[in-house]
Amino acid sequence: MSKQCIARVKELLSNSDVTAAKQDEIINQIKISQAEMQLGNVETINVDAVAKNVAEQLQLQKKLNKRNAIENEIKIRNYIDYVMNEFTDNPEEGLIALLVGSNRRVAGARASVDAQQIASTNQLIVGFNQKLKEANLEKLFRDADANTERRIARTMYEIGQNKAELTEKNPEIIKLAQIMEEYSDMVRTKLNDRGANISKIWGYIVRQAHDPFMVRDAAKRLGKDINTMTPDPTLKGDDINYNKNFTAWKEFVISKLDQERTFAGVDNINEFMQFVYNSLVRNQNMKTDGMHYGARATQDVAKSAKFKRVLHFKSADDWVDYNQIFGVGNLKESFFSGLQSAGRHIGIMDTLGTKPIENFDKIRNGVGQRLIKAGRSTQKIANEATFNKYLNVVDGSIYTVEDFALAKYSAMTRSVASMAKLGGATISAVSDIGLYATEMKYQGRSFLGGMFEALSSLARIKNKQQVKDIAEGLGFVADNAIYDLSGRNQIGDTLNKQWTNVQRTFFKLNLLSWWTNSLKEGAMLGMANYFAKQKNISFNDLSPQLRNLFDTYNINEVKWDVIRKTAMEKADDGREFINIGLLDKISDADVKRITGMQDMTARELQVAKDKFKASVSGMLLDRTTYAVIEPGAKTRGQLTQGWSAGTYMGEVLRFFGQFKAFPLDVLNKTIGRDLAYFKGANKDVARGIIGLSTTLVTSILLGYVAMTAKDLLKGRTPRQVNMKSFFDAFLQGGGLGLYGDVLFKESRTGGEILGSLAGPVPLTGLDLILAAQYGIRGEGGQAAKSAYKAVSNSIPFMNLFYIKTAFDYLIGYQIMEYMNPGGMRRLENRMKKDYDQEFIFGRP
Repeated sequence: MSKQCIARVKELLSNSDVTAAKQDEIINQIKISQAEMQLGNVETINVDAVAKNVAEQLQLQKKLNKRNAIENEIKIRNYIDYVMNEFTDNPEEGLIALLVGSNRRVAGARASVDAQQIASTNQLIVGFNQKLKEANLEKLFRDADANTERRIARTMYEIGQNKAELTEKNPEIIKLAQIMEEYSDMVRTKLNDRGANISKIWGYIVRQAHDPFMVRDAAKRLGKDINTMTPDPTLKGDDINYNKNFTAWKEFVISKLDQERTFAGVDNINEFMQFVYNSLVRNQNMKTDGMHYGARATQDVAKSAKFKRVLHFKSADDWVDYNQIFGVGNLKESFFSGLQSAGRHIGIMDTLGTKPIENFDKIRNGVGQRLIKAGRSTQKIANEATFNKYLNVVDGSIYTVEDFALAKYSAMTRSVASMAKLGGATISAVSDIGLYATEMKYQGRSFLGGMFEALSSLARIKNKQQVKDIAEGLGFVADNAIYDLSGRNQIGDTLNKQWTNVQRTFFKLNLLSWWTNSLKEGAMLGMANYFAKQKNISFNDLSPQLRNLFDTYNINEVKWDVIRKTAMEKADDGREFINIGLLDKISDADVKRITGMQDMTARELQVAKDKFKASVSGMLLDRTTYAVIEPGAKTRGQLTQGWSAGTYMGEVLRFFGQFKAFPLDVLNKTIGRDLAYFKGANKDVARGIIGLSTTLVTSILLGYVAMTAKDLLKGRTPRQVNMKSFFDAFLQGGGLGLYGDVLFKESRTGGEILGSLAGPVPLTGLDLILAAQYGIRGEGGQAAKSAYKAVSNSIPFMNLFYIKTAFDYLIGYQIMEYMNPGGMRRLENRMKKDYDQEFIFGRP
């Protein structure tokens, strides 16, 4: 728009009652509108048309803000009532339950933000995969090379621009691009239905992925010698490498941008680009609460979902050029990354509204006011730190990065430690079978039946395609398990794609990915089949265990009637399952029955239907993490205390927490589930004792099986059954699991074990310090042995259980004996004394 037009508008506004801040908003909106309408020649601009467009946008936003405010207020009041009614004796736990769930046997205790986010994300992925299958385009999407991806992106762009004739002529590429573009726009609509105001734009989902590691190393990625680059003197700060990398990134990306749209309403382009760069490097796009540099309650999630899209590329080719250098991976990974981000947004808005952090604070304060009126203490709920550690998980803050270099190299170190220590993880995971069975018993099934189901899932090479489709429809996504397997044993880190791919490969080779995916798929199908068998039973006549389970996920009599009427499907093998995909077909009348609301708009009906579908899927997904332990938001919050990566405290806690997520989650879920029987108005002490006893006995038995299997793989005879073996078996099977592999080595003393609780990386450092101490004392052989063990036990892939034993017998033991003559004899004597064990094939 011409300067004269802007000046005229400013003059009119200055003579009006509009505040200065609002005047700036209107002027910026006019500039943005001009760019959105692609008005190039200022002489042909229809000022009235632009003004009308701006007025409509501002009016729409006002309506959205008003509607969002009303809906947020309703959620706040309902949750205050909920906490006070269902968690009367412990409102602190009720508030935590809203975020990450609780084991308390009360309505809605597990219907948390965390559960809703996981379900929403998986349902988006499942829905897209289903469309690919229907069009027979899975292979093209999965295996597309760089050139094909570029052609797909171009076609998406042209479809998004509503071009009459497409450049691409390959019908499969056109169809795939159409599916991706339509699905992307459908997700955008879902976000808008929940209060966002995101304008139509091509590739909304696929264009949100950035790799912070690539962005931070921009100069290297662009082939520039950072040592010969000249820093930008206008930038503040002493970090010269940061200065040069930002400059390289900015110079590359700015040439790819539609500058009219990207910089509409921006006064200082360099400052704007630095803000974007900092946000990407710090992984701020992982946040789902609209926070701005840590200042809470300043923006809606609905707004942040729109304004995080700040880079508008000139064309599809420009975006592809950027994505190939600075994106998270190929087109597939970029698309799924966008779906995961959208799913997290949807999940948190469906529970806590468009201002989740601000709304949660209002809920907490409202509960506090109720307690004051009742003459009760508010000390616990007044402590923000109690809740912030969980808020920072569900809003994604713990995945943001403060000091990039510290976060990067710490994460890489922990990744090496994971791959160096977990070669025998699948053997240790034998205890999963017992935990699986205790969960099925909790749901009202038989313990032995649960064990048989778990073993059958492992023995089955693969399910028939129809059954696999049903499992995916329930929300099971195998790739998620592969991507997050290390999370079973540590808190999780943000790694670059090269390290991530290496880690994925390792967990495939040690068979843990197969083990976990098989059990999770079996658990999903087993529960869906069990629930389907109850379809002819009314809610009130269900077993007490199953009725209580449904109740904790807010599935009541009305919802159960809709599920059993609508969502049942029989597979080719005759088994019947719940099919969550069929819930898309429920009638408007059923939606109104579920919500208890009669006057509902089309938008409200669709949102309610989505939330209902996600809640059922969320129940199955959540209970699967009880059957096959997979640490969730609560455990991550406890281990990180909400500290971001790249902070000193955050990294210390991540090192300390490595491999402790699994045992802590056993405590939170398996043990916590049984301890819940001792609490509340409907407590059942007898059942709690039975549950804990079953877990204890099963842990000891399966822990012994795991220890025996590992001993046989090491070429040793089984341990004799004694109190020490029972204690070690309990630790192995009772939750300590893989961490026991790290701690309990033959040569460790009690003091060393206590010191090693700091984590595997400090443990390796301790080994090296011991080696140095031996050397100082002149015990060269012992020093060499300790150093060799520390180094050899820190080499990834060499510890895979089917490689380790062969290596030790052929090479490793000989090296140790050479370095420390007589060491193998002393090891054998210690084995005989402690466990009455000996080497099966004789002393190596």
